[in-house]
Amino acid sequence: MKHEIVDDVLIISGGAQGFEILSTGVEGGRRRVKYILNIQVLPDFPHDDPGRYIKGVAHSLQLKGGYAALLTAVEMQRLQVFHDACVTVFVTAGVHSTLSLGTINIIIVSSKALSEGAMAGSIITATESKTRALFDLGFNLTGTPTDAVIIAYEKGPDTSPIAYAGVATHFGRKIGTLIRRGITNSLKPHT
Repeated sequence: MKHEIVDDVLIISGGAQGFEILSTGVEGGRRRVKYILNIQVLPDFPHDDPGRYIKGVAHSLQLKGGYAALLTAVEMQRLQVFHDACVTVFVTAGVHSTLSLGTINIIIVSSKALSEGAMAGSIITATESKTRALFDLGFNLTGTPTDAVIIAYEKGPDTSPIAYAGVATHFGRKIGTLIRRGITNSLKPHT
């Protein structure tokens, strides 16, 4: 896996076989992709056809091999990237005092295979960790209307997948710690 920012777009590239992902974002769901994107948009971004907009961005970046994408009004300079052993977490977070504004995008990439349950459990762990970070920062909210999560693992030789990702598991603790750190650092200008 490698990542870079090109024209205000975070591009996370998978290896030869790409990623298996589960996404709650635009055109979300479970599938195999080569790229994961977090696309910065203007705060007044029109919401009428985000899928079409994402397709245009992917085309302009000449990405081949499929992609999953999230949209954010948070500036890419505030992107937080943290790594611990087999887990890398990417966070962009912007929150205003009202529930109607802001977004928190979380992308979790595992270098180890994950079971179906661990993929779904990672989304629960991400949400719980996001909520805890918000409460710790003094926000009286659990998220914003446009928050999204992508969990991914790089495809490779068949190995025993990680079975569980709850907060009490070794893998889940890593996710939780990295997400709380990412959200805290990304939201420092808001507190």
